[in-house]
Amino acid sequence: QVEDNAVWIDVRTLSEFEAGHVDGAVRIPCDGIEKGVAKLGLAKDTPIYLYCGSGGRSGKAKDRLAAMAYTAVTNAGGLDDARKLAQQD
Repeated sequence: QVEDNAVWIDVRTLSEFEAGHVDGAVRIPCDGIEKGVAKLGLAKDTPIYLYCGSGGRSGKAKDRLAAMAYTAVTNAGGLDDARKLAQQD
């Protein structure tokens, strides 16, 4: 179950994001994940859900956020997987 205060982050390219994304998602490219998340000013225990095209880039982004001491990061996989997860109550 996705927490009410969860933050969804799309780590894909702008063109991928514009073609469709999870409602309310913030786009932060995988290679800029550290700076992008720092700008959001989130608490280290904020639930963060990452997704990309298939789960590869979001997996890398998850590892990088874990190295920054974020403790509640989930790799939601690809866009379709993320949409399914986001729709669950």
